[in-house]
Amino acid sequence: MSYLIDVAILVLLVGTLGYAYLVDRRVKALLAVLKDMGPVVGQFSEAVDKSENSVSMLRSVAEKVRNPIPLPQAEEEPQVVSFRTSREKVKKPAGVTKVSGKSDLVRGFFETARARN
Repeated sequence: MSYLIDVAILVLLVGTLGYAYLVDRRVKALLAVLKDMGPVVGQFSEAVDKSENSVSMLRSVAEKVRNPIPLPQAEEEPQVVSFRTSREKVKKPAGVTKVSGKSDLVRGFFETARARN
């Protein structure tokens, strides 16, 4: 009876080792693909940063076009122009958070992946 238990344990152990080997090969392949994708992800992150800057610049230009400062005319009384001391808070969509330092976040991910190799 003890031989039967020993054989069952050996079969399960060999199966576990085989599965661990298979998982290890798949993880190595995944890390290799992630390493190859590193520059692409970095370029994508830079493109996202540029687009965010462009959108904010377009918003400010649109606000200037929407609310132009009227020029005083010689015949009329000069108009008093008042400026806001603070900006209006931008309403964020529900469930969305801003991530600052995305390039550092992406770089840190790939450095961690490289260190695990």
